[in-house]
Amino acid sequence: NLIKKIILDYEIEIILHLASNLIPSSSKSEFDQEIKNITLPTFQLLNFISENNLKIIFFSSGGTIYGKSQSKTLEDSKLEPINYYGYSKLIIENHIRLLKRLNNLRYVILRPANVYGKYQKIYSNQGFIAVALGKILSNKVVEIWGDGNAIRDYVDVSDVTNVVKNIIDTNIEDKIFNVGSGKGYSINKVIQYLEKYSNKVANVVYLEKRKVDLDKMILDISSLKSYFEYNAKNLDKGIRDYVEHLTGVNYGKK
Repeated sequence: NLIKKIILDYEIEIILHLASNLIPSSSKSEFDQEIKNITLPTFQLLNFISENNLKIIFFSSGGTIYGKSQSKTLEDSKLEPINYYGYSKLIIENHIRLLKRLNNLRYVILRPANVYGKYQKIYSNQGFIAVALGKILSNKVVEIWGDGNAIRDYVDVSDVTNVVKNIIDTNIEDKIFNVGSGKGYSINKVIQYLEKYSNKVANVVYLEKRKVDLDKMILDISSLKSYFEYNAKNLDKGIRDYVEHLTGVNYGKK
């Protein structure tokens, strides 16, 4: 009710939805709480948005909603998440599409890859780059599930925010976009970049692979690039900028 009041009082036209309490390794009991605390209230919010001809930009998950893939993943690929985090995003996506059919809900769904960068907390449990960097800087063990050869698509938060700004400025609606770099990097490669710019050696421990983790996920971003100019920051520069922001060390053009 408070959110509804804020929307009406301030005549808000576009709502960005990023709320979630889950991570890819979340359990069934955590998923049950997500349904209660996030999903069902989101359904109420979506109904309110559609009834008032407002627009929602919903942050889904490009890294988990598709499930297993061996090639670059397009927006129309099968949605077969293998963990509760991805499944929770799919439930909300399906409700958005339902309200589009029933009440012409105005929406954009974004499916970001693994987002990292400026202001991301390094002492938390979400975001491999941030968590690993925090462990390296504090001389703690970096735990990797599997052999470190799993491939992921990583995208700097500045690129994601530019995408949102372009979507708002160009008034795009009723679209689903992957938001990534279109490139894949192994977890071991990420560790190498973190070591390079932190000037520290990571204490890595390899653990047994989990069922909730994918072997490979690279997003096809051609649809996004067809609507406006989009050149994602490469991972080397992105990690360098992130470490510089946290440590105050300037690497110049290194």
